[in-house]
Amino acid sequence: MRKLLAVFLAVWVVVGLFAAVRITVSGWPGNPVEEATIKRAVDTFNNTIGKQKGIEVVWEPIAGDYKQVLMTRLSGGTGPDLFYVDVYVFEELARANVLLPLDTYVKRDNFDLNDFYPSLIDAFKYQNRLYGIAKDFSTLALWFNKEIFDKYRVPYLTNDETWDSFLKKLQQLKAAGFETPLALAPDFNRIIPFIISFGGRLVKPDLSTALGEPNSKKAIQFYVDLVTKYKVAKEPSALGSGWLGEALATEKCAVAMEGPWTIGFMRGSFPDTFKKMGIVEMPKGIKKATMIYTVAWSINRATPNKDAGWEVLKFLVTEGQRIFVEGAGVLASRKSIAAQDKDPIKQVFYKGAEYGVPWRVPTPSGIFSIANDQIGSLLKDLFAGKLTVDQAIKIIEDNYNNWVRK
Repeated sequence: MRKLLAVFLAVWVVVGLFAAVRITVSGWPGNPVEEATIKRAVDTFNNTIGKQKGIEVVWEPIAGDYKQVLMTRLSGGTGPDLFYVDVYVFEELARANVLLPLDTYVKRDNFDLNDFYPSLIDAFKYQNRLYGIAKDFSTLALWFNKEIFDKYRVPYLTNDETWDSFLKKLQQLKAAGFETPLALAPDFNRIIPFIISFGGRLVKPDLSTALGEPNSKKAIQFYVDLVTKYKVAKEPSALGSGWLGEALATEKCAVAMEGPWTIGFMRGSFPDTFKKMGIVEMPKGIKKATMIYTVAWSINRATPNKDAGWEVLKFLVTEGQRIFVEGAGVLASRKSIAAQDKDPIKQVFYKGAEYGVPWRVPTPSGIFSIANDQIGSLLKDLFAGKLTVDQAIKIIEDNYNNWVRK
């Protein structure tokens, strides 16, 4: 009996030693190409590093309201080990203390953060600590229909446009007979590059709104004037389109400020229109600016498998990222991988990483969603001529504190 027990214990110990640590990785479900790519990355890890270090990665996407489901699971102790964190909600999660600081691991392994665009590293820092590493990113650029510019004999847009020269070319298209040169969204994130470019800022050091400051206000006025004063722009819904990319693809407009996600959409659904497209950098005011939309890989602070989670994260932002760039066509957050991405169409978007600002507005609570919705509603009223910019800013200043402290 004792001999049998000894054998059983020996087997149990051996099995325990060789049992793989299971790391669950979550994000929102992607399109079929993206899903196939992440599964390929997971399989690559499991068949290489995973086998060597006894780690098994399982991809478990979260359907529905990603942030709400994730936060519920994290607070209930059932959250994934590793997961997507959108820069837009990063500060909220950092303040909720659900993300693992990565600085100790970076230092321990001498992990090279200098190979990442600085703006993407800073995007996921809170109180000078790093809580995520960007898996990829997107920026905005000017898309324009070269055939329409040719037809109406207007010079093409270039990488050296100023806001004044940009407006002049839109006015030339309008004067030549093209009804709506520009599709423009009443979304706050789309107005941010204007504010920064005009020398404005979003918030003051005390995190109160800075939208009423002269340069910020000037940028907002220019954005609205494109619709109401100069009448060279309309929002997509006024053009019978669901979003800017659709308005551009269906040639309801000649120009739109869009990101690299539009490449796959147009190549797949509007290949003939796509062939007509030119893509250049955003216009310059006092300085150049664009938006940076990015998502990090972050580790659950409560996971019992922190070291294993870090090994997985390192892979996902190195060899795993290479797989994503090649398979899903995203922009690499690592400069060394970006340098190998020779797709000429993507180069203008990479350029934006040098001067772009992440889609993140610091607030006292870490929450900006209420303010974002309210400002978006005001922008729609501004486009419709129901408010003046002065009136809209007064509403923002009177209510901003309540919007961001909930």
